[in-house]
Amino acid sequence: MTASDIRAFFDGYARAFTAQDAVAICDHYVFPVQILSEDTGYVFRTKEEMLADMTGFVAFYDKVDFAEARIAKFAFQPLSPTFGQAHLDWALINKSGGPIIDFQTTYTLRLDGKGSATAPAIIGILAHSEDSAWKQRGVPIDW
Repeated sequence: MTASDIRAFFDGYARAFTAQDAVAICDHYVFPVQILSEDTGYVFRTKEEMLADMTGFVAFYDKVDFAEARIAKFAFQPLSPTFGQAHLDWALINKSGGPIIDFQTTYTLRLDGKGSATAPAIIGILAHSEDSAWKQRGVPIDW
């Protein structure tokens, strides 16, 4: 799997986030998946568990006038034929076209399609700085 393949995958992920399409977002994962941020952590054993949690996530983004998730920086690190990591800098844009927050995230990927409908698929997220970015903006995270 090439860096171009991985970038195309994340372009689709960004489109799903921009559309706030919970099903399309979840389609980018293979389960179980672990998500860690500076302040919290989640494990979703099934797509249904993640979908149930997405209601609050989507509502939160609506409250902050979210319009678009943009990939500001992308790098892919292959680890093996089965696994890789993608390092992304995200820029969240509001409905007026201005910035909401910027943050960095590392995604652990399953590259071979085992256990998922797609290859690659996200199996883990390390959100390096999203919690801090929301705090700096003065927005409490309540998803």
